[in-house]
Amino acid sequence: MRASFALATILTGCSVLCACAASPWQRAADDHRPEALLDAYLIAHGMAASYAESPGARPAVVLQLRTLDMNAQHSIRALANPYPSNVEATAEAVAALTDFAARQSAQQQ
Repeated sequence: MRASFALATILTGCSVLCACAASPWQRAADDHRPEALLDAYLIAHGMAASYAESPGARPAVVLQLRTLDMNAQHSIRALANPYPSNVEATAEAVAALTDFAARQSAQQQ
């Protein structure tokens, strides 16, 4: 019980950090935004991989996580190109992966 609560607390903290880093309304540090999005993606990717490797993972959820992860990864890679990289689309893709992965991890508790 105690380990489940600690894991839930950690996952909630990670999802809040990812949401803050990936939030489209945060404009204060646009020059550092791609790095924050990459950090948020890596955390969300880890959460998705953790769920996918868990014994109770549902195949439909794993497939959805894979799709969201691939979309976010594609958007992150596109940021390296000067055009047509879209920071807003990347933020939305990373946020979608983060939200879905966090919900699945919380439901699994």
